[in-house]
Amino acid sequence: MLDREKCLTHVTDKELRQAMIRLLDQWERAYVRNSWEITGFLDPYFRQAGEGMLRGLPDLLFSAWGGYDGAERARLIIFPPACPETSLDFQLAFLQVEGNFKFKEVNHRDFLGALLGLGIGREKIGDILIIENGCQVILDQDIARYVTANWEKVNCVSVRVKEISPHQLTVPVQERKEITSTVASPRLDAVLGVGFSCSRTKTLPDIKGGRIRVNWKVTTDPSFHIQAGDTISYRGKGRMVVDSFSGPTQKGRYFIHVSRYV
Repeated sequence: MLDREKCLTHVTDKELRQAMIRLLDQWERAYVRNSWEITGFLDPYFRQAGEGMLRGLPDLLFSAWGGYDGAERARLIIFPPACPETSLDFQLAFLQVEGNFKFKEVNHRDFLGALLGLGIGREKIGDILIIENGCQVILDQDIARYVTANWEKVNCVSVRVKEISPHQLTVPVQERKEITSTVASPRLDAVLGVGFSCSRTKTLPDIKGGRIRVNWKVTTDPSFHIQAGDTISYRGKGRMVVDSFSGPTQKGRYFIHVSRYV
């Protein structure tokens, strides 16, 4: 069987370690039963860590899918080589939620909060796509009927819920704003100021308050060094990708190019 401690040697984050232990449990069940195992929905941070660990394990394969190309939250299936990948069932359902939101502004958090208010665990919920007068939700097919029957309101507005096909998803096209500038250092607080046009006075409490994620991991250290390729999410403001980072120049500054999703 697996040497679990060896698999988990470099995992120091407590929450991530628990998630990796659950993933190892599923790997062992799939191996012993010669069958497939499916995870709940994972955010990119946990999924990347899980995929990295699974790549180092023998005998079994894995695949990830969240309902559409580029989905942020996805499920992993662990399966034996004899199982054709085309036969894998990720057990997804797709719902459309509509209401009269002309006089009541709602956002992603409102829809997610309403779902969680039904007693549903976050691992059962995939991406929530905002559309005109509502949203589309990808979730575990086991709870689709329950959600359809019991989801009645979002932020005091009555809603209608129906199941749709994956081909009916309205995947938003994300527009990007390209920004080229220089910063005094590769520190997180300095890079945030460039990407989101805000002062260090504003970003510091938000960083320490857990509103910033670097590569989908909450980062509370303002001095954390950013590198090219990093993805930075700022709760309530959006997301940006650091395309390039070079320097220092003769004046001690760094060239930076970022793409901010707007």
